[in-house]
Amino acid sequence: MHALGVPPSATDLQPPDDLLRVNGPDGPFVPVGYAGISGREVELRRLVDAVRRIVAVTPRLAGAPEVVNASVRGDLDALVDRLAALVPSPTVAPDDPDGSVDDHPARSVGPDQEFERDRSGTVRVGNPYGMVSGLYSPISPILLDVADDRLVGFATFTDLHEGPPGEVHDGVISACFDVVLAMANRIHSMFGPTMELTCTRRAPTRVGVPCRFEADVDWFRDKVVVATGRLIQDGEVTAEASGAFRRFDQVGLEAIRSLQSVAQGDVP
Repeated sequence: MHALGVPPSATDLQPPDDLLRVNGPDGPFVPVGYAGISGREVELRRLVDAVRRIVAVTPRLAGAPEVVNASVRGDLDALVDRLAALVPSPTVAPDDPDGSVDDHPARSVGPDQEFERDRSGTVRVGNPYGMVSGLYSPISPILLDVADDRLVGFATFTDLHEGPPGEVHDGVISACFDVVLAMANRIHSMFGPTMELTCTRRAPTRVGVPCRFEADVDWFRDKVVVATGRLIQDGEVTAEASGAFRRFDQVGLEAIRSLQSVAQGDVP
């Protein structure tokens, strides 16, 4: 664990190139233990990136809605219908028609086993569908990585994340810190949900300007772990956060898995 004492001007706001290309056609490969993704990591990344480009460009279309209605909307509607027909039942994993994959139908391996097997790789993927850092979410703004045993995240927020004109919505920043701090706990093998999160705005975080999140565990005892983090943009700390998280031991994790199994109908 490290104190967040490095001057902001000494930090790199641009993500490593290989982080941008994880599971891309020419990038490093990180296996994803979710049944809907496993074996399709590269193919699905290309599809999600295409959707991400649509999401980014649509609000900026000139001449909308006329252009959209005349030449684009029909094609998009047809494409969405084709994709929707391929979506499996929400209670059955694509590779598991009888719903028997492990103890959770959305995963082919338990998330903690996957994490312990390859900490850095799993941090990069995170929750693959997560709205904050999901590699397979077309709206997630952050890419996560590990540097010197510290959790770091890189983002360039867009119009989708705007609050006041030209600035990132404070609620978006809070959601990002919630994930960043939780993942900082995980790289030290501490798991658990958020109990309390405090975010302090130091300056506006601007849309379209690269920024970097940094976080690490501050202290822990018994059932609680506290992590702190900061958001840096152009050499300035624009926001800081501190969060208290419930710290589960292995017994607690097994209890959660059992409850998930019951909720999914896997246990009588």
